[in-house]
Amino acid sequence: MTRLAHPLIVVAATLAIGFSAAAPLLALGPTVLMFYGEPLKKPVLVTGADVAAFGDMLLTPTTAPAPEARRTFIMVALFWGPPNNPANNGVPVDQLTPQMAWQHGRLYPATTTQPALLLTDRFVKAVQATAPTRDSAYDCGGPLSAAAVAVLQRLGIPAGPPK
Repeated sequence: MTRLAHPLIVVAATLAIGFSAAAPLLALGPTVLMFYGEPLKKPVLVTGADVAAFGDMLLTPTTAPAPEARRTFIMVALFWGPPNNPANNGVPVDQLTPQMAWQHGRLYPATTTQPALLLTDRFVKAVQATAPTRDSAYDCGGPLSAAAVAVLQRLGIPAGPPK
């Protein structure tokens, strides 16, 4: 290798790393979100392209204030496996249960003064058979985008504000 070739390789590698770091990174997200419990009569699944409306906020530590204790919420189970096997256990999408989820969350519908929030516990790459009961365990997520609220409302999930 010539004396000039080595510095050129270093410069090219540095530029390649610099340009790739400047591009936004898109995190993988869950493949299925299951909303369940009161006031829903039966679980509602968010799948396919609709999941993209929630972005990567589910892994981000929240900057949103914790909702007060009296604010109602709907439970959420999050599945991170491939679309054809979201629980990584061979169970079809229509037979999933919250006990098969890898992550759990709470949807706090919007109020007249507060936005809709989706807060989750920390992601663990293993089945989390029960949702945490401590409010403080839900420390990721934050306010939902208008697109996410629209998905929920289209699927019959009350995202508020109340009318």
